[in-house]
Parts: sequence; structure tokens; C-alpha cells
Amino acid sequence: MLSISRFFYVSVRTDPDDLAATQHILQISRRNNRRLDVTGCLLLAGPLFAQVLEGRRDAVVPLVARIAADPRHSEVRVLLEQQTMERQYGEWSMGYFDDSGLEERLRALLTKPHSDPDAVADIMARMRPDTVLGALR
Repeated sequence: MLSISRFFYVSVRTDPDDLAATQHILQISRRNNRRLDVTGCLLLAGPLFAQVLEGRRDAVVPLVARIAADPRHSEVRVLLEQQTMERQYGEWSMGYFDDSGLEERLRALLTKPHSDPDAVADIMARMRPDTVLGALR
């Protein structure tokens, strides 16, 4: 089995009121991720994004670099980069959910000088596919 690279980042949206931009991001991501064999999930929590991306390293690393340079957000902070043997988001080219209740937890991850692995793991667990609720929570 091939090794999978998984990245998790948090960022601040430059225009929190622009929901059309988020829909555009999802539309383009889903199309491009299928082509690149990248899976993941985008979380919107008030003015913050959190995203998990997973796939071959040669596909995910350049994608993360392009995302970090995207002017639709700032303060991009990669909090997890790991190699694994299995995808956790394999059913989604790009899942999505909106949970403003996670805003303070994401803000804490963004502003703490050191990453909190337990907090990152908890947020990522909340972003995983749910067989009952489906891809669009």
C-alpha cells in the first residue's frame, strides 16, 4: 500500500461574509482533487477555515503551498503533517461542514505558540466522514 501524506491547517478568511468564495473553493477543490486523487474536508467556523488534505506527497505538498498563497485567507498555520497508510477522508474529494461552535477552539490553535496534538486530533475527528450524517453535515 502507498504511503499517504496528511496535512491539517487553520487559517483566517480575508472576507468572512463572502460565502460565494467558499462555494467556489469547494467546487474547484472537488474537481481538482478527484484528478489529483486528493481527499479531505473543509471546515468553516465563523471567520476561520480548517482543512484536512490527504493523498500522495507529490500531489499534496504543492497543493498546500498553493492554498497557503491564496489571498482568500491569511495566517495559514499547518498544524499537522504526517505519513499514514490509510486515508481517513477517502470517501470525499472535499467534504464540507460549517460549525461556528468550533471557532474559539480553532482560534486557540491558530494563536498558541505550539501545536496542541490532542486539540488537533479532536478537531480532525469532528471533520471525519460520518456514515449517518453524510458528507455535508
